[in-house]
Amino acid sequence: MDPRENVLAAIYRAVDSMNAELPPDRQLTKAAETSLLGAQSVLDSLHLVSLLIAIEQEIADTIGVTLTLADERALSMKESPFRTIQSLATYIGMLVSEAQSGREQRGFTFWRE
Repeated sequence: MDPRENVLAAIYRAVDSMNAELPPDRQLTKAAETSLLGAQSVLDSLHLVSLLIAIEQEIADTIGVTLTLADERALSMKESPFRTIQSLATYIGMLVSEAQSGREQRGFTFWRE
């Protein structure tokens, strides 16, 4: 599985965990364009934070990289990486690539929006 697929699979596993706790009308659709933030999202701020924590754990368990998603870097970006599943996957891909290239001196090319 390529790195992009690993990141997306980790996000979708976290979405599955989140959906198990949510009523049917508040569940996230597993699609790139699904809104995670703002008026289009079905998540409140607490559920968004819970989802980010679940994604961090999935990334650590499956890819072996420890990340903090809701940090100063993410929160200061002009466009939030938390807008959609796609924007979050792109951001996570960048962080994973940076972590792996720093540790192993090799990186991966992730898709751009």
